[in-house]
Amino acid sequence: MKHPHTLPLSAALLAAMAAMPAHAELTVTPYGSLRIQAEAVSVDEAQPGEDDSYTGLRDAYSRLGVNASYNDFDNVDITATLEFPINSARLRAEDPTFFQELYKEDNNSMPRVATISAAHDQYGSVTVGTQWLAYYNNVAYPVDFFSSFYSGYATQSAFRRDALTYTSPSLAGITATVSGVDMTDEAGTRYLDTMQYALSWSLDKLTLAAAFQDTEQDSGDRADQVGASATYTTGPWRFAAKVEQLLSHSSVSEDPDPVTYNLYGSYSWNKYTFKAMYAQGEESDGEGEAFFQGDSVHVGVDYQHTEALKLFAEYFYEELGYAIYTPNSDSFNPLAGYQVQSDGQVFTVGLRYDF
Repeated sequence: MKHPHTLPLSAALLAAMAAMPAHAELTVTPYGSLRIQAEAVSVDEAQPGEDDSYTGLRDAYSRLGVNASYNDFDNVDITATLEFPINSARLRAEDPTFFQELYKEDNNSMPRVATISAAHDQYGSVTVGTQWLAYYNNVAYPVDFFSSFYSGYATQSAFRRDALTYTSPSLAGITATVSGVDMTDEAGTRYLDTMQYALSWSLDKLTLAAAFQDTEQDSGDRADQVGASATYTTGPWRFAAKVEQLLSHSSVSEDPDPVTYNLYGSYSWNKYTFKAMYAQGEESDGEGEAFFQGDSVHVGVDYQHTEALKLFAEYFYEELGYAIYTPNSDSFNPLAGYQVQSDGQVFTVGLRYDF
């Protein structure tokens, strides 16, 4: 349920930027990215009414947006971003995962990002609006480096929500983040019903990070989350790993606190980048009950044809139905059914053009 007293963030951001003095040093930069793929998909057994395999087109997170920066204050930089999802395969302004409508009902075309941020060298930054979340940025993002639609599914974290976030300045490579998040948008809960805390440490080629999510403090109906990641880069090689665990409250008995593990590696050579990732979703005692997609494998290669144009080819496998959707999906609808044993496979080729 939406909060009737809350001004939509996109409208609030536009109003705030328009209210700035005419003489201000305001820079506005539009941008966009077309990302689309052709794919051949198969599962062991599709849900009733669907074929076990198909070929088709799928959007891979196209977007249109605008960045604005304002530097008329001493030692403080004001920036704003407004970005909308574009489902290029369906020619609609919508999130191709349809996760947004699970957050705010009937609002799948809401902005992917709608933020205003104030940053100070000595005191850090404050960001308000629809944003990439602190838990995701520190734990899940280090292994979310593929180019296709299937990138990023092997995580417990939510990607984007309305939030108010403070990030400290870096001190000896250490950065702390505290964020109040509107996780559910449900009636009877506070607007910022969830807290996220993250800490990262960067030293030369190595970055370590950890995060904790105190979920839905008003109700305690859903599990908290804890996770950690490590990233190491040397020359053309990049390696990353993460681990996450759900921490169920005593009132939550159906979930034995599953753990997910991810290992990622990539190698860059000339215009090519070769990538591989293995993710393990720990299963519970009940048959077919595992974290989201169970185990998954993802391999691929990118070819950076020009600065703006990237071509990619990937193979993706998931044990349980989660990321592999029905053709021409208009909602979150896994081809085999959600968390049903699927042994789903995808071969995909696509392009990304940034402008």
